[in-house]
Amino acid sequence: MKWKFRNYLLIFIILFGVGIFLGFVEKEGWMYQLNMSMVKGASSMRNGVMTSYFEMVAKYTGTVYDIAVGLVIVVIWALLKKWKEPLALFLSLLFAGLSIEIMKTLYKIARPSFSQLTPESSYAFPSGHSAGAFALYGLIIYMIIKSKLPKTLSWVLTVILSFFIASILYSRLYLGVHWGIDVIGGSIIGIACAILAVGIARVYSKPADKEEIGGNK
Repeated sequence: MKWKFRNYLLIFIILFGVGIFLGFVEKEGWMYQLNMSMVKGASSMRNGVMTSYFEMVAKYTGTVYDIAVGLVIVVIWALLKKWKEPLALFLSLLFAGLSIEIMKTLYKIARPSFSQLTPESSYAFPSGHSAGAFALYGLIIYMIIKSKLPKTLSWVLTVILSFFIASILYSRLYLGVHWGIDVIGGSIIGIACAILAVGIARVYSKPADKEEIGGNK
């Protein structure tokens, strides 16, 4: 079934609305006990090996690295004259970045202060790492699934990237720099931005490009 742009837009509105609602819920303190239990539960699992791993994940998945990875992929696809993929990826990162900064400024929710392994000074909601994980790597998974790659290779890459996304999300709780709702809200916002970006790219990409994102007709 070929989706029309309004389908993508509707899903985006629903998901983004859920993200906005979660920010309000957290701001009002309605999920305080859940937030506390999630941070304490993750931090109770700390050990030397896991701490080193999650610190590395956090270091190399921030905004700067997301942009760098995104630009490399955009350039590669552009050189291959595939316009929908780089357009979707660029828009996904742009939408996510703008949404994160605007919502952090609006909600002004403080981060956990009792369990941080790595100091963070910006506001908590939504988690930028979580949003970026889906806006970038989640969208790449979608493109891989839609591509003409051999099924085995597609499956392997999808599993690896899915594990990497899970590591990014869990690292925010493990390192004690985000509340649970920050991670959930950031993830939903990242998915919403990726969906909207795909919809726009399919509508406004070059007419000469007759392939769907990832190569399917």
